[in-house]
Amino acid sequence: MSHTSMILSGLMTMAMLVFIAPNIFALNRGHILRNIALWLAIFLGLALVYQNFGPGSPHPLFQSPEAMSGMRKAAPQPTTASPDKDDNGTGEQGFTPPKE
Repeated sequence: MSHTSMILSGLMTMAMLVFIAPNIFALNRGHILRNIALWLAIFLGLALVYQNFGPGSPHPLFQSPEAMSGMRKAAPQPTTASPDKDDNGTGEQGFTPPKE
């Protein structure tokens, strides 16, 4: 993500906050602390579930079966085209259709 897109994303988030925040505060008048505590509890619960059962945890629920242990292979590394194989001198090889 480029620096410019990060700045624009931040500006759009701030604009949404300016437009939405007054209505949210008006709807939650009188019990905003209770709602904040409920949402924090929900996020904490989700974080604990992810930490204990998510990818990389020792729990067997998300581990691959033993029969699939050899199925992961490294992706092939791309080869660079030599400059003498192109037609226009740019160093690009172009598309070659598959042989039938």
